[in-house]
Amino acid sequence: MLMKKLLIVLASIFVLPGIFYLSAYSEKDGQQMMSNSMGSMMDMCQTMMNSIPKDVIMKTISSQVAKVGQESSITLLVLDKNTGNPMDNANVILHIEEGAPMESMKGKTMMDMMQRMFEAENIGAGKYLVKFTPTKQGYYTMHTHAIPPGQSMMSMMNNHMDIGIIAK
Repeated sequence: MLMKKLLIVLASIFVLPGIFYLSAYSEKDGQQMMSNSMGSMMDMCQTMMNSIPKDVIMKTISSQVAKVGQESSITLLVLDKNTGNPMDNANVILHIEEGAPMESMKGKTMMDMMQRMFEAENIGAGKYLVKFTPTKQGYYTMHTHAIPPGQSMMSMMNNHMDIGIIAK
């Protein structure tokens, strides 16, 4: 249900008939960004993705090394940025891609990426479990989004962090 809502919200942001406008806050320069072309949308999304999370602190508390062909578990800790307390009941949504951030997006749309997103399992005390089976050796990027309790799905764009995973 959450993923269906997520796709509907993102589709309404990214894919409107004709000309569309996407607005997002960037902590880096504190200015409103506007885009009206598909080419600059990817640049703008990359800028948002490179910003530090606005409302949360996200970090791994387990190994970021996975074995090829074997299911690996990665544990994330999500903290409230203002209080430093563990953030329970956040929606932690992610997508894992082979290669560096946005590398596998060449020739694809944002909707392609959104369709491959899934939720991390809330295991309590601000901890979230991600299960992942790499198919070949190399570097993987885990695009991690946190939606704090009581906030809209739009907040996921302000609470993003890329986490590297090495598959051996």
